[in-house]
Amino acid sequence: MSLYTKDEFDCDIFPLRPRILFIGWPESSHTHSWINLLDQEAFNIRLFCLQSQEPPKDWPIKSYVTAPGINQQKSSIRKHVFPPPLGSFSYRTYLFRQAEARGIIPGFGRIGRVFTQLIDKIERAANRRHPTSMESALVQVIDAWQPHVIHTLGIDPASYFFKRTRDTFMSGQCKARWVVQARGGPDLAIKRFDPVHAPLIQGVIQSCDHFIADNMQNYAIAEEMGLGPENWQNPGLGVVPGPGGLDLDELAKLSTGKPSERERVILWPKAYEINSSKAMPVFEAIIKYWEQLRPCRIEMLWYVQPEIQMWYEKLFPPEIKKYCPTFGRLSHQETLERIGKSRVLLAPSLSDGIPNTMMEAMALGAVPIVSPLDTIVPVVKNEENVLFANNLYPDEIGKALVRLMNDDNLVDAMADNNKIRVQEMADRRKIKARVIAYYNQVTQLAKI
Repeated sequence: MSLYTKDEFDCDIFPLRPRILFIGWPESSHTHSWINLLDQEAFNIRLFCLQSQEPPKDWPIKSYVTAPGINQQKSSIRKHVFPPPLGSFSYRTYLFRQAEARGIIPGFGRIGRVFTQLIDKIERAANRRHPTSMESALVQVIDAWQPHVIHTLGIDPASYFFKRTRDTFMSGQCKARWVVQARGGPDLAIKRFDPVHAPLIQGVIQSCDHFIADNMQNYAIAEEMGLGPENWQNPGLGVVPGPGGLDLDELAKLSTGKPSERERVILWPKAYEINSSKAMPVFEAIIKYWEQLRPCRIEMLWYVQPEIQMWYEKLFPPEIKKYCPTFGRLSHQETLERIGKSRVLLAPSLSDGIPNTMMEAMALGAVPIVSPLDTIVPVVKNEENVLFANNLYPDEIGKALVRLMNDDNLVDAMADNNKIRVQEMADRRKIKARVIAYYNQVTQLAKI
């Protein structure tokens, strides 16, 4: 039985209109927000999910699901394309592939690759039901649906995955136009210095048909790595927020008045350590300047890393810890609600694009503390929209916090300025019109 026997999922809503296949993380609010720009427009839209979770059950976009352990029930908006069902011939091949990839079958690396590639060809030729790899699942989707546009959301891993699939299983050929969207700073600004990632990034940049970024620095870096100006200018979207902008009317409903009138809450949405932001200097700033900050509450989100938890327990005395509650991963909606009740948003970083949390705080009336990065300095002004503090300098962070927590006139003036500035930067209605026009132009170039 073919994987692509026609059913309700396979029927396009707009049969004569372009087909756009997105590839990205199915649980990401950025993924949902960008794709939702096209919902109800005259495009046929689907998401090929990277292998993590399944999309939220109430998200109506048709999605190819690849998360293991998911109940594979038929649905008009979900099609499970990978991994193969337990006990099937394809599943045994899948296990062999996994063992070969992990080196569990020593000495058979080349044989394993030849074997699994052969099985992939047999699977595709016979149009069998269960692909034996993520790549072969994506190839079957592309062959069956023939999208006009394939849009990879982020360079690592979405663009790596599609390029590998195209080069290995499609002989480097694909009729669809390939749009690469870089996410924030680390995609290009940091990983291009990694000897493992650098050639992969360059391969993506030099192979894609179109490129989108949320800051001009990423466009400049991409050109340095071989992107032709025509690949981001003709057609071009220019600088565009990764989630597609903000619904300012909806966010206004979550804002709870002037920051000076709110509870004395500092929201720190990234209480973790990654290559683009560091938590330990923030810990030091809070402890060192606590007496000048109190009374206040500092809410720490995404507090999930064991190392950060260990240092929090060691460094924070009970009298401070009492007022610094920690939270794991919250939903995007709950995070927005907390920002709308906070006086200050604390978001220093080492590398970033134009931070979405900064723009959300601007729309919700919380005053941002961000770092003076080359992507941020051109779009907001110190003491007018934000206070700048470098991520590695605890005194800069501490002094910025003290100032915003003790100057009511300053925070209210900055909040008023930000209502105007965020409309100029991230009004979703204006961005939506640009994005629709962009996809119409790109799809006209497809050879489908």
